[in-house]
Amino acid sequence: MKKWIALITVLVLLFNVTGCAGLQRKFTRKKKTVKKPRIYQLKKYVKKPTPELYKKHYAYWMTWQSEIISDLGRSHKKDMRCMEELIGNLRDMQGMLVAEKADQLERHIIRLSGIRETIIKEDLSQYNKHSILQTLESEDRAIKREFCYPKVKDYLRKGFDDEESAGE
Repeated sequence: MKKWIALITVLVLLFNVTGCAGLQRKFTRKKKTVKKPRIYQLKKYVKKPTPELYKKHYAYWMTWQSEIISDLGRSHKKDMRCMEELIGNLRDMQGMLVAEKADQLERHIIRLSGIRETIIKEDLSQYNKHSILQTLESEDRAIKREFCYPKVKDYLRKGFDDEESAGE
C-alpha cells in the first residue's frame, strides 16, 4: 500500500512539474492565415450587337419554339418555361434591331405573349390546344421567314445605346 501511495505521489509531482502544456497546445486553435486577395485588371468590355450574338439568340429561339410545338400540353411547367425563354430570346433579338424592324418583331411578340397568358391560366382545352398550336406554327414560319439573319443583317444596330440604323 505504501508503494502505491508513493507511486501516486511521484506521478502527481511529475505532472505538476511537467504540466499539461503539450496537451493544451494540442487542443488550442491555431490562428488562420489570411490570404491576400488577387487583383485582376479588367478590360473595358464594349457591348454591341454582333451577328454572332443575333444568330445565337435566333438559334435559342428556334430551339424553344420547336420544343413548345412538339411538347405542348404535356407539362404545364415546361410549357411556361418554353414560352418565357422563347419570348425572352425574341426580346433580345428585338433589342439588336433598328426601330423599324424591331416594331415588326413586336407584333409577333405580342401574339406569343397572348399564348403565354393562356398557358399561365392553365386554359388548355382540346380546342384551345389546337388553336394555340396553329398560332405557334404560323408564328414560327413568319419569324423564320422575316427575321433570319440574312434578312436582318442590314438592320442590326451599331450599339445598344444608339437609335441609328446600321443600314444608313
